[in-house]
Amino acid sequence: MRRRAAVVAALTRPTVRSLPWRLLAGGWALGVVVAAVPALFSLDFPAAVLANMVRAAALCGAVGTAFALDDPARHTTGAVPVPRPLRQTLRVAVVGLAGAVWWAAVLGVVRAGADAESWGALPAGALTVEAAALSGLALALAGAAVRFSAVRLPGPAVAAALPALPIAATVFLPYEHALFVPPGDPRWADAHTLWAGILAATLAVWAACGPEPRRRVRAVPGRGGGVPKRGGGH
Repeated sequence: MRRRAAVVAALTRPTVRSLPWRLLAGGWALGVVVAAVPALFSLDFPAAVLANMVRAAALCGAVGTAFALDDPARHTTGAVPVPRPLRQTLRVAVVGLAGAVWWAAVLGVVRAGADAESWGALPAGALTVEAAALSGLALALAGAAVRFSAVRLPGPAVAAALPALPIAATVFLPYEHALFVPPGDPRWADAHTLWAGILAATLAVWAACGPEPRRRVRAVPGRGGGVPKRGGGH
């Protein structure tokens, strides 16, 4: 345990430095701007509209989180003694701490722009579960891309695909299983049971995709890691 703690402590600083903070911050900053619209323009929105604005901010944050596993040095660190699950967990932990601060800022600016009645009717805890599930989905997709391909930068593809998934859920899910329901809707409790399940499932998928494949996928030289080539491994 002490050895593992020492390894984590030694890796924390280089992990923080290696994260693509500009890309992460870009999605998070856009989310704060979306959430700040009522405060910036002195608009009084009901709780249902505020909830959708918070969801839009959460989606922006998830798009930023999609870049958390981007690692240009992936193919040079595959043989290091520190296993990939530990390296990825540390990256996600650092991003998660920063994301928690960002989410508190989102809720803070929403509260600053909402009247007392609308804010009181806004279930911030349940919306936090939604935001966590969307970010978990981004991590699951990025983790799967890293696990099953030689790609070093899964973020762009995941960030491009992610906004389409809530749209597809809205269009194709039956009425009784809708995910994006307004506060006070009779389906609210059932919807957030689904959201909690999605969060658990996406984190499980991300964790399952953490280990290195037994037959490692190697990049073809000169192709930027985008074309896989099978090779012996561990």
